[in-house]
Amino acid sequence: RPEHEAASPPGTPAPRTTGAVCARLARSALVWQLLTIVALGLAVRHWMHSQPDLPHTIRSLGILAPLLTVGLQCTTSMTPVGSSVIPTLYGMLFPVLVAIFLNMLSGLLTGIGMYYLWRHGEREMQLQERLALLPRWARRFARTDLLSLVVLRQLPWAGANVASLLAGSHGVPLRIHVASVLLGSIPGAVIYALLGARIVAL
Repeated sequence: RPEHEAASPPGTPAPRTTGAVCARLARSALVWQLLTIVALGLAVRHWMHSQPDLPHTIRSLGILAPLLTVGLQCTTSMTPVGSSVIPTLYGMLFPVLVAIFLNMLSGLLTGIGMYYLWRHGEREMQLQERLALLPRWARRFARTDLLSLVVLRQLPWAGANVASLLAGSHGVPLRIHVASVLLGSIPGAVIYALLGARIVAL
């Protein structure tokens, strides 16, 4: 080693190259799971928008219609490209109380699925350490008490997924996470169910 090069202190990890980071991501089961979920969500969105009469298509399935709509909503809700089509469709196809129940059921199933995905991700990718690298102003919102998780779920676009990320990666007890999902789902479930019912009534 040339004399002008300072030796790294003992125990200092070697800097990671871009190639090493890409290789690690390519080997990560979590990364492939997330990519699969996003691909499925995009495929579902494409299928829904390609239907000339989506309510009629789903209604024609009879008793299978609730199962299909719950599956479609769970798939799209797990991605950053979530869709408001299915939540509104509940109100168009089912009585308001049933629509609210299906909306909340979909939210609960999605929330539990993402919770366990991020718990696994914490073990594989040390997500807490990476979240700690966020700017201070952003870390102020990374709170995991019940009230904070409920409020975070009210944010549009990815609020619910961020809440599940925080709960899963920080090891929030499942009962607290479930309570935050149910409480946080009530406003949206009611609004979308009433919106769908109103569309039918026009």
